[in-house]
Amino acid sequence: MLRKLWGRLKAFFVWLFRQLRDKTNIVIFFSVFLVLSCEVWIPYLIAIITGIEWWWAVGSACWAFWLAPFTPFVPLCLALTAAVRKIYDKIKNKKDKE
Repeated sequence: MLRKLWGRLKAFFVWLFRQLRDKTNIVIFFSVFLVLSCEVWIPYLIAIITGIEWWWAVGSACWAFWLAPFTPFVPLCLALTAAVRKIYDKIKNKKDKE
């Protein structure tokens, strides 16, 4: 049973790294990462612009939450990357057929 689980986990990571080698997927992943992490970098940006130190604490608290174990940040980014890529491929295939 453990070998079967290990085999599936290994197959998942092999598939994941194959997907991330594509330039389009990398661009989509970083776009999704930036959009989902905006609750972190927008307070930092506001702190730089306004000089109010409270915004540094807000940004750091959000970042600490998302970096904590058992938060679904990276899996969420990967799932949204796959979903956006499927939509991108459908649009691209429709344009190629026309």
